[in-house]
Amino acid sequence: MNSTVPIKPWLKFQNPPIKYLFDATQLSWLNNMSQSYNFESYPPLFRPSPNISQIQESNSDETESSLLLHSYIPVIDYFKCTTPTITTTKYQDVNEDENLISEACREWGLFRLVNHGIPFSLLNQIEEHAKKLFSLPYETKKAFFASSSSNFVSPMSYFWGSPALSPSGAALEPKNSEQQNNNQSLQWMEGFNVSLAQLSNIHYQDLLLETFRCLLEEYGKELCRLATEIFKILGPFESNYMSLETGLLRVYRYPRCLEPERTWGIDTHTDSSVLSIIHQDDVGGLQVYKDHQWIDVNPLPNTLIVNIGDMLQAMSDDRYMSVKHRVKVNRHKERISIGYFVFPAEDTIIQSTKYNPFSYADFRAQVQHDLKTIGLKTGLQKFRFS
Repeated sequence: MNSTVPIKPWLKFQNPPIKYLFDATQLSWLNNMSQSYNFESYPPLFRPSPNISQIQESNSDETESSLLLHSYIPVIDYFKCTTPTITTTKYQDVNEDENLISEACREWGLFRLVNHGIPFSLLNQIEEHAKKLFSLPYETKKAFFASSSSNFVSPMSYFWGSPALSPSGAALEPKNSEQQNNNQSLQWMEGFNVSLAQLSNIHYQDLLLETFRCLLEEYGKELCRLATEIFKILGPFESNYMSLETGLLRVYRYPRCLEPERTWGIDTHTDSSVLSIIHQDDVGGLQVYKDHQWIDVNPLPNTLIVNIGDMLQAMSDDRYMSVKHRVKVNRHKERISIGYFVFPAEDTIIQSTKYNPFSYADFRAQVQHDLKTIGLKTGLQKFRFS
């Protein structure tokens, strides 16, 4: 498999060893003891058969066979690439030798970000609190994150079975049917959807929830900083082509699955966002499509994955391509990941030489229509010039 991956073109992205990358103190979580699993915390359709008392923990690394492939994901040093050396006013004129972010987004649609300045301790705390919340009984999670009234939509909601949510952020759960297990629309994940703009408007009496909320609020501010700087480097674009007010977090758990070959954590898709920034734990599963093959994006401590979404593809006239990706499930381990997604202002009209003018509201409505009628997202194709 290694021989099929182009090596030379991506060597330019590989920086000298970064201090965050292999800090031994940050690898302590690799030595965690085997844990027992409370399957009552899983949505009912994800629970193993009652005659299976426990799934044995595996000592094997399911990502080992493709471990070398992570070297070919472009690695970008945030501090080096945000040094003000680019004076051009048009993104077409950027000096590509100085702008590795631009080149990575053209060739791959994503890159691995190091030296991003977000404390590892913050990422670790969010991950640990997420594990505690996900381990609560299924009905408890639903109750915790339910809206308190019909006139109030909580900035934090719980969903499962599909990453597709309503425009208000409400979870769209799959139908409670035994046949749903064999339906490709059921995706092996659950998550919390968090509107960052509204997060400061609510406080929880429960200490675990309130601490989680505070951690996410702090993390959101860090991600706004990164997204703003990266967007400037890739542009310039109209300022309202990316609105920080639209930013949201998705905290995912991918439960253990006895038959991982029959389902996906999240199936093949592109993000509808301008930019997406992903933090993943030590359990692999994320894959991207490149040069007619799927490539594992293996986890490395204190790094983030930044990928291009549909909106940035359109506003850049297809200069930057929205990357196809998916998530595998694991027979032996649960996986936690945290995604940040930011969009254009709701009614901003995106002008492009490749697409009919449209707003993000138009795009989202088309996606919702597609999901309801044909069961999949057609994305930008509906807006492309004939």
